[in-house]
Amino acid sequence: MDEYVQESISTDMLERWILKKKHRGEDASSVNALLEGTRYQNRNMQEVVYELNMQIEQRLDAGGDHKFLLFELCSIIQAGADTSFWNLLFTFAFYCQMLSNNFSLLFILLLLVAGTGADGFALYFLGECNNSLCLFTPTGPLEGQQRLIPSFPIGYGFTVSAHVAKTRQTLLVDDVLGDERFPQGVGIDNERQIQSVLCLPVLTANSDLVGVVELHRRWGKEPFLAWHQQVATANLSWASVAIHKVQLCQGLSKQTELNDFLLNVSRTYFDDIVAIDSLLEHIMIYAKNLVNADRCALFQVDHSNNELYSDLFDVGEEKEGQPVFRKTKEIRFSIDKGIAGQVAKTGVILNIADAYADDRFNREVDLYTGYTTRNILCMPIVSRGLVIGVIQMVNKRSGGAFSNTDENNFKMFAVFCALALHCANMYHRIRHSECIFRVTLEKLAYHTVCTAEEWQNLMSCVIPLHLKKEMKLFHFDIGPYEELWPTFVLSMVHSICGPNSFELDKLCRFIMSVRRNYRRVPYHNWKHAVTVAHCMFVILHKAPDFFTELERKGLLFACLCHDLDHRGYTNSYFQKFDTPLSALYSTSTMEQHHFAQTVAILQLEGHNIFGMMSSSDYEQVLEIIRKAIIATDLALYFGNQKQLDTMVKNGSLDVENQAHRERVFGLMMTACDLCSVTKLWPVTRKIANDIYAEFWVEGDEIKQKGQQPIPMMDRDKEDEMPQGQIGFYNGVAIPCFTTLAAILSVTSPLLQGIRSPSPSC
Repeated sequence: MDEYVQESISTDMLERWILKKKHRGEDASSVNALLEGTRYQNRNMQEVVYELNMQIEQRLDAGGDHKFLLFELCSIIQAGADTSFWNLLFTFAFYCQMLSNNFSLLFILLLLVAGTGADGFALYFLGECNNSLCLFTPTGPLEGQQRLIPSFPIGYGFTVSAHVAKTRQTLLVDDVLGDERFPQGVGIDNERQIQSVLCLPVLTANSDLVGVVELHRRWGKEPFLAWHQQVATANLSWASVAIHKVQLCQGLSKQTELNDFLLNVSRTYFDDIVAIDSLLEHIMIYAKNLVNADRCALFQVDHSNNELYSDLFDVGEEKEGQPVFRKTKEIRFSIDKGIAGQVAKTGVILNIADAYADDRFNREVDLYTGYTTRNILCMPIVSRGLVIGVIQMVNKRSGGAFSNTDENNFKMFAVFCALALHCANMYHRIRHSECIFRVTLEKLAYHTVCTAEEWQNLMSCVIPLHLKKEMKLFHFDIGPYEELWPTFVLSMVHSICGPNSFELDKLCRFIMSVRRNYRRVPYHNWKHAVTVAHCMFVILHKAPDFFTELERKGLLFACLCHDLDHRGYTNSYFQKFDTPLSALYSTSTMEQHHFAQTVAILQLEGHNIFGMMSSSDYEQVLEIIRKAIIATDLALYFGNQKQLDTMVKNGSLDVENQAHRERVFGLMMTACDLCSVTKLWPVTRKIANDIYAEFWVEGDEIKQKGQQPIPMMDRDKEDEMPQGQIGFYNGVAIPCFTTLAAILSVTSPLLQGIRSPSPSC
């Protein structure tokens, strides 16, 4: 151990150990023994300071009281010592950081007394309005008691300390009684015994005046000299540092308390944000506690009627230590009345010391409640630049008016109030909107869901035999058989998926509700849906082994639902004019809406035709439907067709590859969507007219909005219609059917129909 200590432990550390062992267990009286004046003589000052450090650290580690240590140190500084010692001793001012400025200054003042050989002293602090001085008198060091005795105003022609407080300059007076500048001398009872005065202002780091230190020498002694002033000024600069640190600590402490308070407020607010009355109660409770107010009122602003209103009032009672608020008949008054109205209009805080002396005070509330208002602190609650409420604190409990500190704390609190009220109001608006939405859905369900009679009639319908045969041809035109369209769909489903693949009643409900959800627009209507589904039916019928069971179901129903709730406008129209649909779906706007409508119908009671599937199959078939419907967006077609055409030509297409397979399904959806161009010429021409009728309606809308539509949608350019159709055939239709025929040869009749339509296809 000896060898280890000699090699590894420094002399300073060894001395620390010895001192700790020596002073362990000693009580506070050991400080007196350590600091006796005789022990200062002929000793190294650093050593004395180090020993003092050890004593204070031990006392603080043991939970000792800072105030007791401070007064103990002050009480024993009676013996004389070298001035340099006092400079070192000012280090201990930093142990006053947790004390008030008063005690820190008192400690430093006692050091100044000893360092300058003063016979007495006086310590003054600023009065409440910062225009007067008050004499500080400690009355009990252990209890920390103190008194501030009002003395005299700050200014010239009074006392030395009043003069220094005014000038903020250190002043040395040789003969205070003979100096005409100070007719009141030093302003204390024994001033006739005082000859010389050394008076120093105590300033913070920001040059704010905290107080005045006044040192006295009696008659018969030499007056203070210039070097005393230099020593005192230099030493008092340490006081500024110590006070600055005290203020920082106190400020941080108060800020921590306020932060904890506001955190608690936030938690409470958002726990009760659903119940607006409970939220308002919490706001008023915390506001009262924050500024120590006797009463609190919170008014919300009705901007539509320019009124303030409230139905929750502080009745001045308490239950289990908490204020009681009573819900009454709603009070409303004009925003042009009263303090609260003024704050609501201007958004400016009002702090009124005497309410009844202010013409803006509205006495109606006092008359209604029977309460007398003395002073008011009124704060706006602002959200997004708009005053949404006013909170009014009434009657400071401790007497007097509300302070600037109350205002500053209240400003921060008002931010939390605004956030809570804004969120609460938003929540209630959303709840209200949800209720409206539910009611709307109920009304829509009544109008968009098929009747029992409709789906029951479908169950008993039969297709003539000759039509069943014609349905298996690509060029079959469903146009003349409108009453049988639902029956065609039912027959196609049974033919492709099997008669027992779906519950018949659910399948009939689904088909008839899908019919109801197609709008009566010129082209993208129920007839178009059945036509597209028929084309897919023929492809699936001619190539049964190419598709899985889930693929057949998904593709067939995707075609049936691919234009659900189509409004007769293109995606570019919705996006150009920033419609609600484009806000919901930024890409493939209508296609995403069509799929959403499909899911909505499936979720209706008695409509889930896929309900018997396993969850895995259910997810898979919905994904097939989703991708197939999205593929009908013509903007996606061009890239898909080009990619597939390249794969076909270089032989890289693999229909067993899922990604390649999905591309093929996408091309099939486009082909089915465009299948009207493969029909016989009279049918194709009629459908083309329907398409342009729809385009021209959109063009008319665009013109009404002050813009020019593209030629295809401008009815004034009808003569360009043939040329536009040729361009469509060459640029879109023929490449689509050519690539599809190369992949699925069974679709060759579609390509033949577009090139030279004839009944044989």
